Amino acid sequence: MKNASDFFDNLPFILQPDTVVFGIPAPTGLAVLGIIFVTLVFRQLFSILIINYLKRLAARTATELDDTLLTVLEKPLGALIVLAGFMLVRILLVSYINPGLDEILQSILQFFLVIILCWFIYRSADVFTIFLEKITRRTMSELDDLLLPYITKVIKLLAILVAVIKGAEIFLGMSATSLIGLLGGMGLTLGLVFKDIIANWFGCAVIYIDNLFREGDWVQLDDGSVVDSDVEAIGIRSTTFRNFDKTVSIVPNAVIASAVVKNWSRMYKRRVKYTFKIDGISAEKTERILTGIRSTIENDPDIHQEFHMVNFRTMEGNARSIRLYYFTKTTDWKEHEQVRENINLKILKLFEAENIDRLAYTIVDLSDDRPRDFQVNHDA
Repeated sequence: MKNASDFFDNLPFILQPDTVVFGIPAPTGLAVLGIIFVTLVFRQLFSILIINYLKRLAARTATELDDTLLTVLEKPLGALIVLAGFMLVRILLVSYINPGLDEILQSILQFFLVIILCWFIYRSADVFTIFLEKITRRTMSELDDLLLPYITKVIKLLAILVAVIKGAEIFLGMSATSLIGLLGGMGLTLGLVFKDIIANWFGCAVIYIDNLFREGDWVQLDDGSVVDSDVEAIGIRSTTFRNFDKTVSIVPNAVIASAVVKNWSRMYKRRVKYTFKIDGISAEKTERILTGIRSTIENDPDIHQEFHMVNFRTMEGNARSIRLYYFTKTTDWKEHEQVRENINLKILKLFEAENIDRLAYTIVDLSDDRPRDFQVNHDA
């Protein structure tokens, strides 16, 4: 009590303008202490009253985005209030401190302002991703869904880089331009080291932007020399293919971007193409067979009528070579096979009606079937 009594007894002396403590007039020093005290109190009141009130309002809304945003804002805004108090203190003391020291203090305060802003950006990256996720759900593209998890990391990395650049500028005396140039040189070096990885990232973008294929599609790369299978998963670095023997092939996206891509799943009709030979029949019977096969193709509801051909192509000795070429409406492999079977049975019945018993089929092209599922005899 005695010390408190002494303080109040000496208060008139302390408040005198000519009273100096550590080179600072006593009234100014008391004002500084008052500002610091009020700043700390206001920070607590801001957190307890304003933020809590806003949280209660946000809890009444249907979305959780505002709740998350308030959680992100609370600590950076509290730090910003404290920093504002110290900036005001520096303004009060600017006349009583060394200009060099004032410049250092100003730089430090500016640095902490950048740190707080970067801190806010770093914390808000997750909120921004939640917002983008709602937008990407409305788009047809899958590229934005694939890149979405990386956006958060990029935003956080940029926030850290800005803080590092500002810190180097203040404490190491490096200008932002020279530091960015240094980082650019390092980036170029890393780009050369990781060029294959970067090429694969761009390859991934090419797959989605050019809409080469999607998961579940049946794809050939370079006529099957690279891969000939179903797309199982498209990644940032590589794409996984499930082969027809159920093994897995993993192909770098850079290879895919430079390959000739044939997407069999984009067919809107599916081809049937083969040749059969009939021995020792007359021209009249050959003509009846051609007419019968054409009628079968034209009247079948499962055959695509846009284009089809039935032609007597060549005579090989005593054999008559007839080429059959048509498309099924379905592209499903199993349904396609059933349509082919139905057509072949109708043609066999036509042959039986014409008493043709010497018949040999020569498969010319089964490229619209899953390759290597049949032994193909190419006889053009």
